Amino acid sequence: MRARPFILVAAMVSLFALPLVGSAGVREDRPNLIGGEVGGRGLLFTLNYERFLSNQFGLGAGIMAIRTGGGGITMVPMYASFVPGNTHSPYLSVGTTLLAGGGDVQDWESTWLVQFSFGYQYHSPGGFFVRPFFTYLRPTESGSGDEYLLWPGLTIGGSF
Repeated sequence: MRARPFILVAAMVSLFALPLVGSAGVREDRPNLIGGEVGGRGLLFTLNYERFLSNQFGLGAGIMAIRTGGGGITMVPMYASFVPGNTHSPYLSVGTTLLAGGGDVQDWESTWLVQFSFGYQYHSPGGFFVRPFFTYLRPTESGSGDEYLLWPGLTIGGSF
């Protein structure tokens, strides 16, 4: 019968200690993400930086520049990310991409593109992350008709 008070005290300490022991989300511990993106928002290869303001919500930007037959093209995607989970999670983002330069992509020249992305994100507690996703891109300029692009992407990087 002496074990009963010990079990009761241990249970109470455990209940009060749970909020103190609960770890922060992986993006609260490592809010800065740097990665390379193949496909996706920048179409070919983009270098991205993303800062998470909370474990679920972040802001990011990237850059991609290539030389084409008609000149050079620079793409600058800017986006807000939503990651509702922690280590394994769905991934959603919305934003815009500036397409600038003398060449063209998908017959789009020097315009803004609206973009929506959806996929999956794995973000390890050690900092490694991988994000396979699809991006819907559509030009904002009038006269573009129903032109759009649904493009696969993969981001791999680290966080600190």
